[in-house]
Amino acid sequence: MLVFGTPRTSHRIVVDGTNPVTRLTGIAARTGRSPRAKAQQGMMIAMRALAMAILLAAAAGACAAVLVASPAGAAVNCSNFSTQAAAQEFFLAHGGPSADPEGLDRDHNGVACESLPCPCNTSTTPTATPTTSPPPTTPVASAQDPAGCTAPKAVQNVSFSATRYPKIRAHFLAALRQGWPRTLVLNRADASERRTRLLKGIRTKRGYDRDEYPPAVGRGVGKGLEKGRDPVGWKADVAYVPSHENRSHGSTLGTKLRRLCSGTKFRYVFY
Repeated sequence: MLVFGTPRTSHRIVVDGTNPVTRLTGIAARTGRSPRAKAQQGMMIAMRALAMAILLAAAAGACAAVLVASPAGAAVNCSNFSTQAAAQEFFLAHGGPSADPEGLDRDHNGVACESLPCPCNTSTTPTATPTTSPPPTTPVASAQDPAGCTAPKAVQNVSFSATRYPKIRAHFLAALRQGWPRTLVLNRADASERRTRLLKGIRTKRGYDRDEYPPAVGRGVGKGLEKGRDPVGWKADVAYVPSHENRSHGSTLGTKLRRLCSGTKFRYVFY
């Protein structure tokens, strides 16, 4: 065995008869690597960390892009609708089929949420807004209006004696509690048809009449007075009232309304 160099950095050459092996002794032997090797190793570790950071950033960006584009992240999805027709109406109202911000049309065929139950709507054209005018809020002057009648703008009080018409008054108050309006609109046209439709199926009772509130001449036009169709406003509240009281009240009502034209607002007042 031959040894040369200084004691701290000496090289020891061992000859085993085939290949010589060089070993570092002193400082190199104690650390196991040279300073240059350490530097290279540190550089490799830093490069690997940088590459890993770049890959993680790219993956995060891809995930964010998927989340933004996914319909599941939208504010509205097919589960918000009970029928396909409802989903299609919403889809068309919000730009469909040319635009689909909510992702309701997955296969881009212009039909939203096809997996939902019917009623269904496969139209790709938004429903047009109806152009028909609403029914008039005041009746047209009736041919049954008496000549010389007037139509004052203020609500007209039609008064009755509470002592003479106690059952009529009780029915009037009960009907108000059920939600029928106090202010009525005079509407002579089709009054007979409204009365006939209302009383059909309500049996007669000996000694009693079937009193209506609102009366047939006071419904068919106005808020709360248009319940029922064919004819409009045939519905009203009905109560059995002694015949003599009901017929006297009906005659008095007709007399007090005679001066007024259809379209005039009026109300019962008991004194």
